Amino acid sequence: MENREIAKIFSQIADVLELKDENVFRIRAYRTASQNILSMAVQLADMYKEDPSALSNIQGIGKDLKEKIIEILEAGGLKYHKELLKEFPPEFLDLLNVSGLGPKKLKKLKDDLGIETLADLEKACEERKLEHLEGMGAKTQSRILDAIQYFKMQAGRMLLPEATTQAREVMEYLKKSGNFKKIEPAGSLRRGRETVGDLDILTVADNSRKAMDHFVSYSRVQDILAKGPTKSSILMKSGSQVDLRVIDRSCFGAAFLYFTGSKAHNIKLRTVAKNKGYKVSEHGIFKVDPLSKKEKLTAGKTEKAVYRVLGMEWIPPELREDRGEIEAAMADKLPKSLIELKHIKGDLHVHTTATDGHNTIEEMARAAKSMGYAYLGITDHSKAVRIANGMDEKRLLKHMEMIRKVDGRIKGIKLLAGIEVDILRDGKLDLKDAVLKELDIVIAAIHSHFALDRETQTARVLKGMENKHVNVLAHPSGRLIARRSPIELDFDRVFTLARNANIYLEVNTHGKRIDLNDVHCRRARGIGAKLAINTDSHDTDSLDQMIYGVTAARRGWVEKNDVLNTRPLGPLLKALKR
Repeated sequence: MENREIAKIFSQIADVLELKDENVFRIRAYRTASQNILSMAVQLADMYKEDPSALSNIQGIGKDLKEKIIEILEAGGLKYHKELLKEFPPEFLDLLNVSGLGPKKLKKLKDDLGIETLADLEKACEERKLEHLEGMGAKTQSRILDAIQYFKMQAGRMLLPEATTQAREVMEYLKKSGNFKKIEPAGSLRRGRETVGDLDILTVADNSRKAMDHFVSYSRVQDILAKGPTKSSILMKSGSQVDLRVIDRSCFGAAFLYFTGSKAHNIKLRTVAKNKGYKVSEHGIFKVDPLSKKEKLTAGKTEKAVYRVLGMEWIPPELREDRGEIEAAMADKLPKSLIELKHIKGDLHVHTTATDGHNTIEEMARAAKSMGYAYLGITDHSKAVRIANGMDEKRLLKHMEMIRKVDGRIKGIKLLAGIEVDILRDGKLDLKDAVLKELDIVIAAIHSHFALDRETQTARVLKGMENKHVNVLAHPSGRLIARRSPIELDFDRVFTLARNANIYLEVNTHGKRIDLNDVHCRRARGIGAKLAINTDSHDTDSLDQMIYGVTAARRGWVEKNDVLNTRPLGPLLKALKR
């Protein structure tokens, strides 16, 4: 049983409990456990086999959940989970992943219209049945129909963190054979796309036959889809497809470039090559004689060599989407200091047990310090987010005092006292200015009223940003990948105000976000706005999710100096003074 499957069981339990309107803290426990298990680098099955007691050390896993994990590992399933699922039709729970459908709405659709599947829901929308239901209407129906299309687009793809974990596990298994001299991930995973379909792995091996035999013998293989001397494909028990190729060392660079993609990038590259008298493929770059049409291998061992022949500097994989990167590479105008994980000096958005986090201020601080961070922003929720036990002004002042005390105890890292304050429906902030002005950092966010029209939503966000104490706009689009579509917002107006008011736009990696995404990052940078890359961590394990925000920013051509938390502490504090 893989982590992905265990996480899905806990996620489904949380979904059913939410549909049944059960205790919110119980629901959150299952949801958090699911997310934590998905982000783990080691398989629970392997951990349990080596040392059963190690399960007690997993973040967010108490005694009850530990016993359930053991039951899943030993029995191949969980009785409690199976009993809960019997209460609903098989495809019904998938509808919770459609943006705009909460448990209450979903239950009403089932009771009033008999909707049990995605097809049922789509048909009901097309036949305009939802607009006549109490509490819904034509606008809700239209938004749900759009959300169905958004959901379909993401179907069958993994989130980047999940794909990264699975690819890492497969590559670690391959390394054990001792036969592989080079193992690299390619495809959309290497380009850092927020969702990934099939996993592509390129290798160099001493013995191709032995390489393929070892690959298809992986214990987590459900089915062997194809097996050949240089390429094999497997279907994992998790449902993911993995393609393995053995490449000759002499043309590995050309193959690496080709199988990394994107398709659009490769097509543009072939056009440039043809215009220069070359042919480029996964086997190398060849000079083509204009008369005889004979081809002579020119380069192929490295990617840099292939690009160099075409008069380009090497293009980072994250940029290879045919968004002007080839033209920039030919003109020597690619970003000179593309953001890297090593540039990040601290995380400015994390939560603690004061609201809905799972670790104390001190635990979060020590974990951040162990990562080499110079500072950490403690930014728990304001009172509007009741489900997260958000704080009012009185509690926040006491919380600030506690942050200052912990800051005094822990040397080597600076703790910033902050808040993630809600922008209410009317654009006002959820807390009084008299308290906000006492904080080191104020992060404004939307956690409600996602369905407002574009003009109303934009006016709301702009008004919230006009508060002189706001430093950062958190997860600006409000989306959850494959679950909640972005809010309607005039991003250019938001980005322009952010630039003019010295407010930083967040790239948030929490849960299923990556928000801002790569496209918005590039647009914001083009307008002149600056960014902050944060994990929005609710536990210490999630702090290492920073890489996914950095990846999104790289895909948006963001450079080191565009990001607030690449600055040392002194310049950071100066930048936070609007």
